[in-house]
Amino acid sequence: MSFLMFLGLVGLVGLLWLRYHFVWSKDESEDRVKLENERLTDNHLVRAQVTSKEEVGDREVKDKDAWEGSFFDAENPLTVSAHLQFNYRDGNGKQTNRSVLVKQFDETLHEGLLIAHCELRDANRTFRFSRMKNCVDLETGECISSVRDFLVAKYEESPERSVDVFETDFLDVLKILYFVAKADGQFRKEEKAVVTDYVRTLVKDDRVTIQMVDNAIRNYDIPSLAGFKRSVGKVVRGRKVDLDSLIECCENIVNTQKTVHPSEKAALDYLEKKQEEVRA
Repeated sequence: MSFLMFLGLVGLVGLLWLRYHFVWSKDESEDRVKLENERLTDNHLVRAQVTSKEEVGDREVKDKDAWEGSFFDAENPLTVSAHLQFNYRDGNGKQTNRSVLVKQFDETLHEGLLIAHCELRDANRTFRFSRMKNCVDLETGECISSVRDFLVAKYEESPERSVDVFETDFLDVLKILYFVAKADGQFRKEEKAVVTDYVRTLVKDDRVTIQMVDNAIRNYDIPSLAGFKRSVGKVVRGRKVDLDSLIECCENIVNTQKTVHPSEKAALDYLEKKQEEVRA
């Protein structure tokens, strides 16, 4: 081996050693940084978990209420709006002063149960009528002797009851309107406004809102074409509504857009056919 070849070999070995040493040092440094980050992260998580558990524990102690019953068991839930304040003794005998925004009630479940947003707990809670004392209507200042009678009267005078009447007494009308409105696959704001105006006239209550009608309609599946025709037949035979007004409402729904969908036209044609049969 010549001297020059020897020097070249030594130089190559030196370069390989430097490369290995640099990479190993870099990897070792990165591993140390990674381990340190993991240690800090784990410590942070532990502290966060401890803090979270302490906070949850404090909150559970503060917000722990006796189980008053599930409103999911209500067989006849009625929607009503009321702002009430009362003294409440729960199932464990604990007494608190509550102010609540009532959402719904059921007269028979647990001999009377309401569900409301409790302002003390900032959460939904159920309350039994029998455990509510010294109840006051915060909207009027009225002292309420019977929670049941108060809520029933409030419901009877409410637009929510008018919407319930629309659902129960005019269900087939609801299905017809829903079918026409969704015939093109959408239920637009303009269409909802047309339907709401018709419902207000039908139930004689101008307080009914678009949101109320939309919520009521969306409780049901979109009728099939066969279901739509059955509902039309029932409305025609029942004679509870003016067919001309119903058809006009359906036409107004379709006219909220410039183009008429084939399914919309088919629905209007069927309604007009039934109208002609009635007049014949």
